[in-house]
Amino acid sequence: MAKLKKRIVVIEEDDKLRDGIAFTIEHVGNYTLVNTYKFFNDALKNIHRDCPGIIIIDIAVSDIQNLDAIRALSSKFPCQVVVFTTIDAPQIVTEALSLGISGYILKNISLSGFIQYLDIISNGGAVLSPSITKIVLDFFHLNPYTPLSHRETDVLRLISQGKTYSEIALELNIATETSKTHIKNIYKKLNVNSKSEAVRKALNDKLIPVGVD
Repeated sequence: MAKLKKRIVVIEEDDKLRDGIAFTIEHVGNYTLVNTYKFFNDALKNIHRDCPGIIIIDIAVSDIQNLDAIRALSSKFPCQVVVFTTIDAPQIVTEALSLGISGYILKNISLSGFIQYLDIISNGGAVLSPSITKIVLDFFHLNPYTPLSHRETDVLRLISQGKTYSEIALELNIATETSKTHIKNIYKKLNVNSKSEAVRKALNDKLIPVGVD
């Protein structure tokens, strides 16, 4: 008896990448591409009709806040969820994993490499990009008594990488003014007055991972 092909739905805002993923999946032969969507809410409306076995999603889609997409999928329809994104914030990664996703893959991989990961997931496995594995390991070595919130830790990690207010806002999908507010709160909680002081104290107190970029 022939093995049923896994039904796949792709949610990706970037038109070129979405088309590339779709083309690759269609020509592999192991899967049935049911549908592709630019926006998450359109996919959610049609999820029972599409009946996917695997959903590939970039959690940076603009019409829903990061992990809320995974939560909505979990409550609406049971399936394997594969995150395919540029977001590597430790708190987001670890929380996504806690929600039961089957894969967290960064977009610095080739589409052929992505399909290899997809094959592992389709056969019941789970995958992480190598750098995501390091991020997760580093995260669990951090100080559990941090005074910072998850979002403040993400902001401070990006500050340590030299990111600007606008770059932080873009990466975390928040307003620039919100990133500034987070930084002010970080200064207050750590009793510092500058970015360099904040980063130095955070590294000394193991509030952010060392060398993650």
